[in-house]
Amino acid sequence: MALLLSASVLCNAFGADSKAGPKSIPELQAAIETVLKETRTPGAGIAIVSRDKADWVAGIGKADVAANKPVTPETLFRIGSVSKGFAALAALQLQEEGKLKLTDTVSQWAPDVAFSNQWEASDPVRLVHLMEHTTGFDDIHLREYALNNEVPIELNAALAYGADSRTSRWPPGSRMAYCNSGPAVLAAVIHRISGERFEDYVQKHFFDPLHMDTASYFYTPTVQQRLAKLYHSDGRTPYPYWHIAFRSAGSVNASPTDMANYVRFYLQRGSLDGTQLLRPSSIERMETTESLPSAKLGHVAGYGLYNHAILEGPFVFRGHGGAVMGGVTEMAYLSDHGRGYAVMLNSGNGKALYRIARLIRQYVIRDLAPPALPAATPISTELRQHYAGYYQGISPRSQWLYGIERLLNVKKLTFGGGGLSTTSYGLGHKRWVPVSERLFRQEDQSVATLALLPDADGEILMQSHWGTFKKVSAWRIWAQVVGIVLVSLLILSAFLFAPIWGVRWLLGKLPDAGPLSVRVLPLLSAVLLVAFDGLLVSGLTGMITAGSIDDVSGLGVRSWLTVGIMLLSVTFPLAAAASLFVAYRARNAAMNRVAYWHSVLVAVAVTAVAVYYGYWGLIGLRMWT
Repeated sequence: MALLLSASVLCNAFGADSKAGPKSIPELQAAIETVLKETRTPGAGIAIVSRDKADWVAGIGKADVAANKPVTPETLFRIGSVSKGFAALAALQLQEEGKLKLTDTVSQWAPDVAFSNQWEASDPVRLVHLMEHTTGFDDIHLREYALNNEVPIELNAALAYGADSRTSRWPPGSRMAYCNSGPAVLAAVIHRISGERFEDYVQKHFFDPLHMDTASYFYTPTVQQRLAKLYHSDGRTPYPYWHIAFRSAGSVNASPTDMANYVRFYLQRGSLDGTQLLRPSSIERMETTESLPSAKLGHVAGYGLYNHAILEGPFVFRGHGGAVMGGVTEMAYLSDHGRGYAVMLNSGNGKALYRIARLIRQYVIRDLAPPALPAATPISTELRQHYAGYYQGISPRSQWLYGIERLLNVKKLTFGGGGLSTTSYGLGHKRWVPVSERLFRQEDQSVATLALLPDADGEILMQSHWGTFKKVSAWRIWAQVVGIVLVSLLILSAFLFAPIWGVRWLLGKLPDAGPLSVRVLPLLSAVLLVAFDGLLVSGLTGMITAGSIDDVSGLGVRSWLTVGIMLLSVTFPLAAAASLFVAYRARNAAMNRVAYWHSVLVAVAVTAVAVYYGYWGLIGLRMWT
């Protein structure tokens, strides 16, 4: 457990770039080339646009390292979850035509799509919930990530394959958790209403009129010729093509030229050079969160319809990011200023994308006057007293990892100096300024991203960015910390003491040795626990080291790694139970009492971890199911 906690902290540790941004295209290109080199990222496709024209569309680096093939403006990249935007656009277009409403229920339009929602009678899953990720569904399971048919799988078959992941864990609309099955369910609705296969609908109604002439959901021979190879973190080892089963969620291949038109479409508020596809009001709706409780408190820079806020100081970009194995993308735009960009990389290195996207944003805003920061508003003493304290995240994206995530996703809210401060275990201090009594912005930002929510079912709640948190006692938080430290120290001590008593036992110089099993079994249980944590961390290495889903689909198939994880998750509790049993039987045996009680404590520590893991579903973990 300690290994998992330490490794997971690295997931978002990309750091900040305090240097002034580039002021010219040559300076920007040089800075991007430096990042590519430092992160061993082969190539990048870039599109920087204004409302009425493309300012810079370029390829940098290599599309194919072995063939020494350069990236060009026509090179295709995998844009991952940026693809989700087309599902929302299709739904908005059908709404404009009077064929659906975003508030319609999923059961109304797709009764054959299986899902489970115990609140369906009072809080049904609606189309808007699919697009704002507020269904409460678990994210698609690892076996769904691993589904990779070269022959394109039909949408209904893909949805049937992953039906068990679509279970609402809370009333729809009450919390947000990012979920990749939402766009697939929405695609089924669009197919039902339009009578066209989803991919054909998007081709006809968006790719063609937007002159995204090379964009495609499929791995056709033409796409194969144009597509940049996707690479592991070494920048040399390519990935095979990932035939994503839920194509509406992340399967689009597009070039910098395609993406330039796509970004300009948003800047022109639903049209491109005179071709109107959507009303401006539909684009505005796409950029607005409505289903979460925080939306009822005022303007929050949150997640709209597959479109979210990307903040650069006081500037509020809108757009979306995307990641596939070996590729990451970000597109964003400033509608008020008529500027935007898209960046696509053929490596799954999230750090590289973070740095390059930030360089581009700094270039885009280089000569713009920043928006005024809202003045601070007073906060009542009653609210301060009610909301101050510790909070734990309660809206996990992947339920199977929640047992670990809940220990990390902790915040402390402290009021003072006319504002609010947040920390996580005393680290990551952030200062927030109230823009209303319940909404707060970070000091350098112009919009709220933290909300003190109305109490629900007796729980005190707050929302920070996309996550919902519940107030808990300080005792619970620090008891968890103390427990983790004690368990870690006991397990470490088992490894430190073993060579000492082991060598002495072999040399026959261990007085009062007692039954050897009393010493060996706790050590074995600790070894098996550390091996379980280590294998699990190694399987999640891509998310931990690069901030991407780098090869995570390998966890969704039966392999030596996943079978090993499953076996270790079962054997370490059994070894711990056996340790306690033999210790009890040997309670009166003649042996060193310090050694005896140390063995008992190690066995208790491993048993405590087993009980905790069992409660959160990590015992007998079969990732391929």
